Amino acid sequence: MRGLGVVCAVVVAGVAGAVGGLARGQATGPAGTLPRLDYDVRGWKHRDFAVFDPTFEKDLAARVARVMPLVQQVIDREKAGQNTELSHQLLVETLWLISATADFKEIDKEMDELVALQAHPEREKQAEEEDPRDGSWGIGYDRWFLKLRATYPRLEKAKYPLHFIDRINSPEKLSDYLKSVEVSDIARTGVDNEEEYNESLSDVMRMILRHNPDDYAYDPGLKDRLMELLLHELRDPATGYWGEKYIHDGKAEFVDDLSITFHVVSYLNGDVPDMDKVVATTLAAEDMEFPVGPLYKGQRYDHLNMDVAEIFRLGWAKASAEQKRAMAAELDKLLTFCLTESLQPDGSFKMWVGDFSKEESTYYGASFLGRIGYFDKSKRFWTDREFPDAEKVRQKILAYIRAHMDSGATGGEYYRGALESLGEKVGK
Repeated sequence: MRGLGVVCAVVVAGVAGAVGGLARGQATGPAGTLPRLDYDVRGWKHRDFAVFDPTFEKDLAARVARVMPLVQQVIDREKAGQNTELSHQLLVETLWLISATADFKEIDKEMDELVALQAHPEREKQAEEEDPRDGSWGIGYDRWFLKLRATYPRLEKAKYPLHFIDRINSPEKLSDYLKSVEVSDIARTGVDNEEEYNESLSDVMRMILRHNPDDYAYDPGLKDRLMELLLHELRDPATGYWGEKYIHDGKAEFVDDLSITFHVVSYLNGDVPDMDKVVATTLAAEDMEFPVGPLYKGQRYDHLNMDVAEIFRLGWAKASAEQKRAMAAELDKLLTFCLTESLQPDGSFKMWVGDFSKEESTYYGASFLGRIGYFDKSKRFWTDREFPDAEKVRQKILAYIRAHMDSGATGGEYYRGALESLGEKVGK
């Protein structure tokens, strides 16, 4: 990352609705490929928030101005090698509230807690504690889906009964929860459910499909109901994509979502309906703004590029010759970006606010390179080129990770994932 000002600028532009996306109706791919609301996503969302709260823009600008120095404080402490895990949780929830709600009282409460924590860094270790009441982690989070984000990587370490999972442990409970967050009516509720839906679906899939943890008594009908939802109820058969539905202008409409689609396709190892359509939609949206495409305020980031690369990898076998040529050309551009613009002299990577920490941005850069076979020729599905500098790049990234493992903002979870992407053996 070239400077923390980049992160703050993205916070201001992104959460304040300044990311205009493409003009409504402006096509970037084959005519009719993408739903109407895919165009100008952030523009119409911002307008719907203003319908819910006429003072939304003014109130949001004030909170954005306040959160900027807090973002800087937390990430500067992380870069200095300090434990910031609890601060990171409070920051993640604050940024989610700012970007997805008009609940300014709750935003202020979260920021007050974050300010107070900066004066008591000894409290950071509390993030490592399991809650004996329900077996969850994530003491810095109030929302269930964010606690799930913190709990999933630690499930096998649980010392207490995992009652936390009981909320979705029946076909009916799972269906009711996912259906409750797959639709947003921003103008009526002042909440965009997209990130909650994305985060919770990602973790729930890994837990249920992998029966993780193996000693939790999952309902025997849970996996079948999850697969029924994924393959028949939660996707758009026209585009092949998964995404959020929005009540907008009095109609329920679907918005394609690159990140949600990546999670589903990845955790099902590409065994999904219409994978050729998933590839076609990804190519059609290559110059569109997130959540539809991989751009954020016109910029590329390894986080979203990784999503594209994995969809291409898993869709390669079912792609046409023309699609393969287009995918190879796109991956070549993304690789050039990663090596020349994202990779930093110290072995870290350019940061996007959606990464939340240096640890996460490092993972996404290393993971992108690993998934396209940059370090391992046997995984190089899209090209027969040689990359003579690959080992030198790998060693640079390894050195950065080893120097920062103890100060990872998520407890080192993402650094361990980055090491695996670099071909290193990582113990539990």
